[in-house]
Amino acid sequence: MTNILIVEDHSIVREPLARLLRLEGYRALCAADGNEALAVLRSEHVDLVLLDLMMPHKGGVAFMEMLREQERWRDLPVIVLTGVLEGSALQRVRELNATDVLTKARFTVDELFARIGQIVGKEAENEVSRGQSECCKAKSAVCGMQNLPRRGVSL
Repeated sequence: MTNILIVEDHSIVREPLARLLRLEGYRALCAADGNEALAVLRSEHVDLVLLDLMMPHKGGVAFMEMLREQERWRDLPVIVLTGVLEGSALQRVRELNATDVLTKARFTVDELFARIGQIVGKEAENEVSRGQSECCKAKSAVCGMQNLPRRGVSL
């Protein structure tokens, strides 16, 4: 099973995203800041990190810098999920070889899962397609809507 670490300080984003990942067949691990994320990395195998930039304590940039300094995590794929459209923080994570940067208000769940599938491999992507029906039900429950379509849903 593919392990994905969500590093996001806002539980209103972190928890629904974790639930969707689990319904899609991934193992979702959660951390509210970079310090918690480091603790998870030390105790769990992680295949991919979904990282918010702006967090209290150890933020996304500081976390990425530490990650890239460590040999065992240097090549760990990181998708940055951010509300920041430009600036030094965004520039810095690009310099640190973030695998991708997605702007929170501008990507759909489908786009995120397609990107995850590209990064972790086709086998995981096939697991994702098998879980679409349950995922749609979960999106409805998470968003408080019924019959939420898979396409065009944003976080």
